[in-house]
Amino acid sequence: MIRTLIVDDEKPARDELSWLLNRERDIELVGEAANGMEALELAESLSPDLILLDIQMPGMSGLETARQLMALPVFPQIIFITAYDRFAIEAFDVNAVDYLLKPVEEERVNRALNRVRNRISSQDMESRILGLLKTGGLGGSGESEKKKIRKLTVYSEGHFKPVDFDDIVMISADGRQSVVHSLTGSYPYRTGLSELEGLLGDMGLFKCHRSFSINPSYIEAVEPWFNSSYKIRMKGQKELVPVSRSHTAALKNLLNMD
Repeated sequence: MIRTLIVDDEKPARDELSWLLNRERDIELVGEAANGMEALELAESLSPDLILLDIQMPGMSGLETARQLMALPVFPQIIFITAYDRFAIEAFDVNAVDYLLKPVEEERVNRALNRVRNRISSQDMESRILGLLKTGGLGGSGESEKKKIRKLTVYSEGHFKPVDFDDIVMISADGRQSVVHSLTGSYPYRTGLSELEGLLGDMGLFKCHRSFSINPSYIEAVEPWFNSSYKIRMKGQKELVPVSRSHTAALKNLLNMD
């Protein structure tokens, strides 16, 4: 079931959405809120999978509410609803699934819900694969089997792609998620950087900055920066990777730098 919260300052609008959603067998309405503050409180206590969120509300707008929701441990799927389309770009800046214009049409609601279902299904599959990788559940069990797994599975362009540990150039933080930079491309990853570092712990990554860990095998050059710091040029990467001053000594030791 997709646990769903409706947020709109107008009760008739909430009633209409409730009527439409109650027609869906896999949608469970867990609550309603009339403003942004109520929405944040209910989201924290009810942990909905989906929030239908009106943009124009008195006090805290729907966009402001969505930005606050991003601080939750699990960010719910969001479908924005409004009478005007000028907020569309801002809506998708906060990773909205869809954007519905009032008066809401049943066909558009169904299309939006299908997008939610597809996204949740993809995330569930990715979580299961991640769990198998962590436990050594792909074809065996135990520590000996776990150590044989040398691939990280990412989700890209509608399919799952195993990436060899040895092909990973570096990983970086991207908000509450991560990015895996490999020889074949860069891919978003759904966990935070510290958890991903733990998953890749035996591949010898070097933590050069709080937002970056690199594979020393792909260092092409170390360039001096200001205040006795450095930046690293990694194979296939356009941007230089910063080195925190607290990690400078470890870098010099790693590379036998004078």
